[in-house]
Amino acid sequence: MNAPELWTAAAAAAPVLSYFLGRVNRWAGLAAGLLSFVFCSFMLSAEITAGAPFAALVLWTAAALAHSVYLNGRCPSGTGSPALEAALAKAAVLEAELAAVKKEASLNAAGEKRSLAVYSAVKLLSETLEPHAAAKQLARYLADFFGTEEAALYMAAAADGETELELFAQAPKGGALPQLRELLALAGGFPAQAETFSGITLAPVHAGGVPLGLLALRGAEPGVAAQFASEISYAIKRVILFRQVEWLSLTDGLTGLWRRAALDEKVREEIRRAAAFKTTMGFMIADIDHFKRLNDTYGHQFGDLVLRRVAQLLKSGVYETDFVGRYGGEEFGIVLPRADSAGLLRKAETMRARIEAEVFSQGLEKVRLTVSIGIAHFPRDGRGPEELVAAADKALYAAKEGGRNRVVEAGRH
Repeated sequence: MNAPELWTAAAAAAPVLSYFLGRVNRWAGLAAGLLSFVFCSFMLSAEITAGAPFAALVLWTAAALAHSVYLNGRCPSGTGSPALEAALAKAAVLEAELAAVKKEASLNAAGEKRSLAVYSAVKLLSETLEPHAAAKQLARYLADFFGTEEAALYMAAAADGETELELFAQAPKGGALPQLRELLALAGGFPAQAETFSGITLAPVHAGGVPLGLLALRGAEPGVAAQFASEISYAIKRVILFRQVEWLSLTDGLTGLWRRAALDEKVREEIRRAAAFKTTMGFMIADIDHFKRLNDTYGHQFGDLVLRRVAQLLKSGVYETDFVGRYGGEEFGIVLPRADSAGLLRKAETMRARIEAEVFSQGLEKVRLTVSIGIAHFPRDGRGPEELVAAADKALYAAKEGGRNRVVEAGRH
């Protein structure tokens, strides 16, 4: 294609330029089209001869430019166009509505998640038969509900609200919270309602006006915390009552010591631990000498008093890590983890001497009594619970046969 042909084609395309520029402003588009046509005509001036071909090109261009102006006039554009402004305004309204719908959907999703968390927590606490096993799952529900991993639930041991609180459930990072005494110091005591202190929200758990627990959360809203505490309050009370019943089933009502079943389980547990860590443990049985004669002489009421006092003396004579239980009748069993032979013998002698020195009053009479104690050691005297208990029982029998009021070790009689 030679130059004249190119300029002729460019002149014929001037209306196309006019149309597209006219989308911004139709008069600017018309002007651009005319200028383009005139420029191309000038470039063709040497080639133009009067005649039908050029006249046809002029007519075509004029008609096309007019049509371009007409089309752009029907579809006005530009930032100042009322139609465009209306379209933009409508788009803004739709965008705002979409944002509102998204926000509502997000709130609904968060609400559903919270509802599911509180429902699951109440269900878990209402149905569990093993509160301690449920504590870990409850901690996850706390984190889900409040959206924070710094959360802890403290619970009273008794449903009367008079017992000190103890940690029941704690989210993974709940250990970053201050200790309970520090939390209560921040609040100036047990809070009456949900409040935030130094970024930590404390919400009391009540049931029937009785305080049963305390929620501690970092970054939670007091109103939300109060709502959750209210939802789980009666489930918490159920857990506390269940724990009380469980404790009563494992403890002796007269002495407050553990029952035989709990004592046997503790022996098995400590033997497993001692075997795993290659350590020792001791087990002793203490029996009140001539207890039947004492009951027959002074009555069962006095006998009960003696049992309670002897139980107190035995419990006060061992460490907190030791385990004292009522073995049966006037016999008491004591599990002593990590006890060595010499130390256990000294401890048994001390307890025997304390009981011998104790004075029991019955009316105007002063009554004294003694105990006999049999000792067995793991693994020296037995590697299984039955074997160990039998060895201690045999040592106790030897102490009785040897004159009572004495301590005898298994294998030393």
